Amino acid sequence: MTPVSFDDRARTLTHSLLTDAERFPSRLPRERVASSPWKAVAVFAATALVISGAVVGASIALRSAPVVKPMPASPAGHWKSFQLPTLGSGLAAISCPEANYCVAVDHGGDWFVSNDPGGGARTWELVLRSLTQPIGNTFVAPDMTAGVSCASRSLCVSVNQYRQRTYVVISASFVKGGPIQNVQWPVVDPGGSFAGISCPGRTLCVAVGAWSPYGNRAGMVLTSTSPAVIPSVWTPTGVDSAALTAISCPTVKFCVATDSVGNVITSTNPSGGIVTWHVTKVIGADSFTAISCPTVHFCAAVDSKGQVVTSIDPTGGSDAWTTTTPDGSQRLESVSCPSAGFCVAGGLSDSVFVSNDPTGGSAAWTRMRVTPSGTEAMTGLSCLSKGFCVGGDGGGGIHVYTGPNP
Repeated sequence: MTPVSFDDRARTLTHSLLTDAERFPSRLPRERVASSPWKAVAVFAATALVISGAVVGASIALRSAPVVKPMPASPAGHWKSFQLPTLGSGLAAISCPEANYCVAVDHGGDWFVSNDPGGGARTWELVLRSLTQPIGNTFVAPDMTAGVSCASRSLCVSVNQYRQRTYVVISASFVKGGPIQNVQWPVVDPGGSFAGISCPGRTLCVAVGAWSPYGNRAGMVLTSTSPAVIPSVWTPTGVDSAALTAISCPTVKFCVATDSVGNVITSTNPSGGIVTWHVTKVIGADSFTAISCPTVHFCAAVDSKGQVVTSIDPTGGSDAWTTTTPDGSQRLESVSCPSAGFCVAGGLSDSVFVSNDPTGGSAAWTRMRVTPSGTEAMTGLSCLSKGFCVGGDGGGGIHVYTGPNP
């Protein structure tokens, strides 16, 4: 008798298995997987046939199956985004002294105010048009608006440039088109410019920027101890640093500024002149773009390399500052920390970076999707708590987070 080859036996058993399956098509799954010696042999034989190429068609079908591309991540559930009709250019800054009151300014000098920030574009009112006249007052169009800071609902201040002159725009009462005033301060240098402002209360506002003594750009602060007074007095002071890029004052007696070469500049007497401002080099930091200090014991700054720089002792010197890079971050443009235990940073992406432990290193920062896609930088952030945050981007987009802690 001619011995039966392994391939012949496998074909026979496979045929038997297929015949059995056709005979009992309604078997329950648990019946089909019941253990049986002949079924085990058949499965093994069928596998061997596939490997040896006997079932070529099935193999081709498996290899040619289309690749399913993963769906893009959807926006985080509690972020709402909409567009403002910015008239000058993209948004420069946002300040929200309360959850039901925010002011946004664009680089061209337009002011938008909302008593319901998350209510959509219709809830944001244009109260100052840079190229015409504001409601109730005349005003010249600025070349650049550097920022805005609201000490309260009744006092918001921005700093602007117009034909190499600096103006401070003051809102003493901003309720549905309340009065807006503008004040010009003496020009120290025609090449001066400003980048940000912080008003911790009605007795202090500090703007920062640069001027050009002897052809070199140096830091400058512009302070007022009576910003709510019309006209108010503003005093410029040179600082021994590079051009200042951002400032945050948690109290009227403490401010921290940043510059374009990785320095932090601190003062416990912001209106006291140049001798009260102290420069500290932060190792590893690049050009700073934004800073947020919710208390005198904590600051977080961001730079052009996508780094977050934190300190629990801002006046403690270089060793008191720690640099970390959130996974996936690029250039960061904004940061807001309502407390030492929570920060949000935004930059050149469709996401923000969130941390419940800002000093905890890279792993402590989580990327949080804001929009399905986006290339505009998040140029401003104002977060009052873990459950409320408002951001603005360079394309005029407003992004509002309301909901449970992220």
